[in-house]
Amino acid sequence: MPRPKTYAELSLSFQVVPRFDFRVRFCVAKERGDRQYDQDRHLLAPELGLFALADGMGGGHAGDLAADAAILALRAAVAESKSQNAADAYNQSSDIERRRYLLKKLRCAVEAANTAVRKLALEQANERGMGTTLDAVWLARSSALIAHAGDSRVYLARARTVLQLTHDHVPVDALAAQGLLRPSPRLQSGALTNALGLRDEVGVDTLFVELTRGDRLLLCSDGVHTELRSETELAEILRSGPIERAAEALVKRTGRTGRDNATALIIEVGERFVTRPNPDRGVAAQDLEHAGQAPLLSDLPRPLVLQALAAAVEVEIKVGDSVPRVVANDLVAYIVLEGMVRCAGDRLVTTGALLFGESLVGVWKQGSLPVAEEPCRVLRIRYDDFREVCADAGLGVELYRRLAAHLARS
Repeated sequence: MPRPKTYAELSLSFQVVPRFDFRVRFCVAKERGDRQYDQDRHLLAPELGLFALADGMGGGHAGDLAADAAILALRAAVAESKSQNAADAYNQSSDIERRRYLLKKLRCAVEAANTAVRKLALEQANERGMGTTLDAVWLARSSALIAHAGDSRVYLARARTVLQLTHDHVPVDALAAQGLLRPSPRLQSGALTNALGLRDEVGVDTLFVELTRGDRLLLCSDGVHTELRSETELAEILRSGPIERAAEALVKRTGRTGRDNATALIIEVGERFVTRPNPDRGVAAQDLEHAGQAPLLSDLPRPLVLQALAAAVEVEIKVGDSVPRVVANDLVAYIVLEGMVRCAGDRLVTTGALLFGESLVGVWKQGSLPVAEEPCRVLRIRYDDFREVCADAGLGVELYRRLAAHLARS
């Protein structure tokens, strides 16, 4: 039976998710718009702690076939015994190597989904241009592990800020990341440069965020985020009222214009029901100490450090990769948690260093980008997100005072 033009699914109460320390609720709302086919697909698999969204592309039924294949292959790969064993090991101990291995299994699951789409394209030669975006969230302990390919997006809504966690795989974002373009809301995104099904190999961005009670994760297709006038509008919708009302309000933007399929999947973090001993905090406690060495946070009381880091997202940078000055069409700064980075003039910096501090006051500079000399873990902070947390007057004064002193010395 065909689905109606608009429909929604939700969990009526907070649920326990295996290996996740918080109860969660989740919902999805969809709007077909004026498109002949609904090519958006989603996955709600709380029994695995796995949630995903795929936005198919291609003529005829190519897009929905590709999205279906990607979702099925992703779920199968995460459900495999090796992936589940990795999740069990991470649940027992959150050391960095176990975390990296779990992120690797998630990346491999997306790569397996790409292989499935490519195989299907060979079998369905009459369906042209088959491909799909894919975003996946895997919940474990008190964190979300995220994988991304394409131009669907993942956002994290917190009490004081909404973070765009992923960046679109389009030419404009690639040029901006290389430092060749200033961020601007007027820039046109262009065709996808990366998605499942385009090539035998797919680029997969992975990142990691610690979650807390009240956080909301949004996975949405481009039919949602292109209809929003600003991140401020998204924040107002995403943070207010029950999640099912927020999801429906987001997809109604497409219903108003009728341009595209739109899907909004929201995961809400409820109360913590797993209490872990302080020694088991491991990496998180060490990272907090390292972040506190940064000029932006030096000598700041711990509660204010935690409040400031609500705007931060942890990412890893491979050896030899440059550190982008612009991500998700916004200026960014970084705090180095681990590893070594070579900056202009062959200056080496390591734990506690602040990169692109000027980004946090909206200043864009040209010049060569820093390069990772070792595998690096960094906290990434977008300019817009930093401004949101600084809306708290007391915190804002402390952060801007430290930032001004750092920039004066630079």
